[in-house]
Amino acid sequence: MKKSKGGVRSLVGASVCIAMLLPLGVAASERVGLLGTIAQDYANFYSSDRLSRLGLGFAAMAVVANTSIDRDLQDGYQERYRSNRTDDFSVLAKTLGEGSYLIPIAAAAGALHYFDASSSVGRWGLNTLRAYATGLPPMWAMQVATGASRPNEGSGSSRWKPFNDSNGVSGHAFVGAVPFLTIARMSDPGAVKYAAYVASGLAAWSRVNDDAHFTSQAALGWFMAYESVGAISNTNERRLVALPVVGKNYYGFMIGKQW
Repeated sequence: MKKSKGGVRSLVGASVCIAMLLPLGVAASERVGLLGTIAQDYANFYSSDRLSRLGLGFAAMAVVANTSIDRDLQDGYQERYRSNRTDDFSVLAKTLGEGSYLIPIAAAAGALHYFDASSSVGRWGLNTLRAYATGLPPMWAMQVATGASRPNEGSGSSRWKPFNDSNGVSGHAFVGAVPFLTIARMSDPGAVKYAAYVASGLAAWSRVNDDAHFTSQAALGWFMAYESVGAISNTNERRLVALPVVGKNYYGFMIGKQW
């Protein structure tokens, strides 16, 4: 039975919310801390610098989407490079962008953080979930705002027609990029970091290979994932800390910023 796009979106959205909220029952201090962290994630995502970069990225892809470039790229790839071998590999690559798989895996990994705060797997899971919670709402909004269609449906036009359709940004590309971009951000320069960056684009590539998304749509999904993960990284690098201060005749809090 084929799931409706709205149903899948609701399932993914609910999974993110549940995954983010379940650990909050651990302790009141952690509850305040995590909610404050997510608020800072949002502040970082909607900062002027990041919005400017997103604007430039969408402007560049608007040229690709609203001219013949997207269709030329799509037809050229399908005729020259698509094969049974790429189709076989694309099956695996597409799975890397399935939210019904990736979000529960990230949630399970994130739960480890509350048993072992030093766990790299736990930090990866929590960072990944935060990136989903931050980036999925604007990604869904831009899918509808651009209103483009898939190559293999209807007129097969990548041209932006606001609210006409909901495929202007590839959701698979976004979901599949976040976990690997998170690994890349957490890794020192070297083979692991560079391999993670390469892997972050596999789900996006699979959508082009399968004729399910135009190049501009796959690129925008990856780009929004990149900026979402960047917002979480900024929060982790610049964290406000509140410490109680108690003296003989006074008490209060000291606010500091970690860099």
